[in-house]
Amino acid sequence: MNGEQLKPRPASLSGRKQILAACLLIFMGLGMGIVALEFTVRLFFPVSDFLWQWDPVIGMKLIPDKRGRAVQRHIFDTQIQVNSVGFRDREHTLAKPSGVRRIVLLGDSFLEAIQVPFEQSVSSLLERRFNERNETIEVINFGVSGFGTAREYLTLREYGLRYKPDLVLLFFVGNDVSDNSRTLQGLPYVPYPQVTTGGDLAQDEAGKPLFTPFFDRTSRLSSLGKLLKDNSKGYRFIREMVDNAPALNHMLYRLRLVSTPPEMVNAPGGDNFGFYEIYRLEPKPVWGQAWRLTEELMLAARDLAAENNAKFGVVLIPAYWEVDPQRWEQAQRQLPAMRSAALDLDYPSKRLTTFLTEHKVPVFNLLPSFRKHAPTSPPLYLRSDAHWTIAGHSLAADLLAEPVAALLGSGSETVPTY
Repeated sequence: MNGEQLKPRPASLSGRKQILAACLLIFMGLGMGIVALEFTVRLFFPVSDFLWQWDPVIGMKLIPDKRGRAVQRHIFDTQIQVNSVGFRDREHTLAKPSGVRRIVLLGDSFLEAIQVPFEQSVSSLLERRFNERNETIEVINFGVSGFGTAREYLTLREYGLRYKPDLVLLFFVGNDVSDNSRTLQGLPYVPYPQVTTGGDLAQDEAGKPLFTPFFDRTSRLSSLGKLLKDNSKGYRFIREMVDNAPALNHMLYRLRLVSTPPEMVNAPGGDNFGFYEIYRLEPKPVWGQAWRLTEELMLAARDLAAENNAKFGVVLIPAYWEVDPQRWEQAQRQLPAMRSAALDLDYPSKRLTTFLTEHKVPVFNLLPSFRKHAPTSPPLYLRSDAHWTIAGHSLAADLLAEPVAALLGSGSETVPTY
């Protein structure tokens, strides 16, 4: 070799290869881990699909034409089909068929009803009950999870009135009160009613409610997130874990790596009962304001319906713990201070029934009948979810079919209360 010694390879070149080899091993490990997670979740841990998206008018609604699955392990597993407008319902023509009367339903997750097949939800069952009575009535469902009265008003204004309804039914649930308050909820992607200095609903010159600005809180990883949302069950599984871990979710939200803010406003503890504050006989000031906003928004929805030649009514949906004493006892164990507070489980229904009757708004209070049927009926609520079961939806449809048909066919001079 002509006396020449072999030259050693440069240390830098050898180091680079080691780094590349290590990176390759890491990426291979991550890839195998991701594949294993995806396989395991799909096989053993079914999760829901992403069903909702940003809407510039009402904040959020279902993804138009979405086909997916809503799952809560051992509780429900439902196939979801969304219409082209972005609501859980069949397709409806904008033009009202001759001889057909229409009812628009406004509400939250109780109407959206992802816990049960759509054909066994209250909106579908109501239409079926009418058909059984030889009534040519079309029921159109605009329920979306997380809605309060404010967003229901906007939904009626921007979507519901397009279908020329003859009757508008607004379904009230107790958490609507806090959902209507920016102070109590404060979600950036939600339009809240503006408030006057006196704490009342702010209105424009035409007497229409005013709403706060809101915006799409898209995360920094939105493009990648959409890809994963549409295709990866493992990603959905991890997101559910993050959503159920407030501290982790709060950190990721501050870094804008997730778009859903942690619901830490109005968190229950001590003398703050969170949602259960609606049962105080003497509401705290911020809750008193939320109650007034809710009532004024109901009247605004009534006036909006009337301006468009539609009748209006309100359905009061009872919460699980209002119907089941054991569930109320469980809530009191979690927040012991409630035992010594002046609370009344009937306060929301009493207050709204009185208020709406005074303002000549028909009101359908389901609480008494649900209490009556609960001991002898199949379970009316999902135990760990607190939404209606199929039996709950069926009972609601049975209770509403006759009086709603009567309201639809009655003159404006009568104000039925049920």
